Amino acid sequence: MNLFVQGMRRSGTTILYDALLEDPELRCFYEPLREEKVSVGGGSGARDVDAFAETSAIRDQFRRARYPEIAIEQFNWGGPRDPALELDPDLPRHCIELLRFLLERGRAEAPDTAIKETRLYCKVPALHELDPSGVLLHVVRDPRAVAASIVLGRGRRRQRKLRTADDFFADRAERKLWSSRALSERLLERSGYPALDDPTNVERVLIVWRVTFEAARIEGMRLFGERYLPLRNEDLRSDPAAALARLYSVLGRPVPEPVSAWAAANVKGPQDVYAGDNPRWRAAIERLGMMDAVDEAGYAGLLPS
Repeated sequence: MNLFVQGMRRSGTTILYDALLEDPELRCFYEPLREEKVSVGGGSGARDVDAFAETSAIRDQFRRARYPEIAIEQFNWGGPRDPALELDPDLPRHCIELLRFLLERGRAEAPDTAIKETRLYCKVPALHELDPSGVLLHVVRDPRAVAASIVLGRGRRRQRKLRTADDFFADRAERKLWSSRALSERLLERSGYPALDDPTNVERVLIVWRVTFEAARIEGMRLFGERYLPLRNEDLRSDPAAALARLYSVLGRPVPEPVSAWAAANVKGPQDVYAGDNPRWRAAIERLGMMDAVDEAGYAGLLPS
């Protein structure tokens, strides 16, 4: 069976991927459409190795054999090279064929195959076309936690500059924000999004959270049906065994002991959201017209009034 793992950046896709690497019956490929860059520890930092190294080598081998005329940079279909590509529902032929090649390679090496990616939230139909009988695992995290993680950086290192909640909610410093700046610019140009003259960085990340959640959820439910599985980051943190059991029930087998043991030892417990009780979270979410999406994801009850 093929498993597609999709989730917004800083939502916990990598720590889940790290756990799945312990499954001897699952062949895993890390972000085949990302930039050509060393990524020690990936997004989670839980492992001491370059998470992308193996997939990068396979991708280059594929390019040389099948598409030698296409530069390797063109396989980075989205951020940071060109984030707006993530909002296009289509994938070019060379990217589709790369994903197909990985699925075929995985099938030859293990009973199940997993492809983890953060750039395919608007391309769920393309995934369904690759394998209509596959499973789409949609990792979701509290939008407040995602925004705080991106704006403050890993380990909240930017709190040296954004010392108070006032500084945090007012921050407009021009940074890439894990591609959220470029993506939010494009989304603000579209109809259906409130006109904001000068959005804050928190608002920019929330705008991107909305589209990554809604696009993957709507098309995932429509196309994959019962094989669409939303998984909240907070549920994985609070009870890794139960979260993994939900996933493996869709795969049709019990959780392998090495997977559950690795998750128990390495998945960190629940964390408090930065300024989680500040009413400006709700104000921003309501201003952006995304309360329904937050409610569907299961987080509306956590917002301060």
